Amino acid sequence: MSKQKHTEGQGTETGRNSISVKAPFKIENDEKRRFIRLEILDPLSYSVLKDRASGFWPDGDGPVFTGSILNISAGGVLIVSKAALSEGTLVIIKMTLQGVEAVNNVIGIVKRAEQDEDEWLVGIEFITRKALTDHLSSAEYDLVPENIASFNEHVQNILNKYVNRQRVSRGDG
Repeated sequence: MSKQKHTEGQGTETGRNSISVKAPFKIENDEKRRFIRLEILDPLSYSVLKDRASGFWPDGDGPVFTGSILNISAGGVLIVSKAALSEGTLVIIKMTLQGVEAVNNVIGIVKRAEQDEDEWLVGIEFITRKALTDHLSSAEYDLVPENIASFNEHVQNILNKYVNRQRVSRGDG
């Protein structure tokens, strides 16, 4: 297994294009993974949307937990938390990346949870709003607020905000 790690603003080839990041991001590229992972250590919180015992909290009033991001990619996030969640639990994630940009109401599904001493390593896969139909009844789906979306949709909105800000500052818009 060939692993490449790059830090401090270096780029790495992903096969089709090159990605560069500024410190303090670290890039990790593993040929067997679909997404490049950014190693960051930021806090996050997550609330349970639906658990395996059929508890359902569409208004965000389900159990809330906190943890720390170990790494993040377009496909998901690996966190460390004191909470044990079952695989298949649907969660709504709130995080602030690098203390700069808030990314809230991201849909995820717990894909793995492993105990490590008194903490849990929890792997959460980001899913699209449409993918919720695979995990919720149509009546449950209708109760999920519209602002609950995929990680990619949130990142796209953030990027659009910065592009629009650049246009206005240059006088293009």
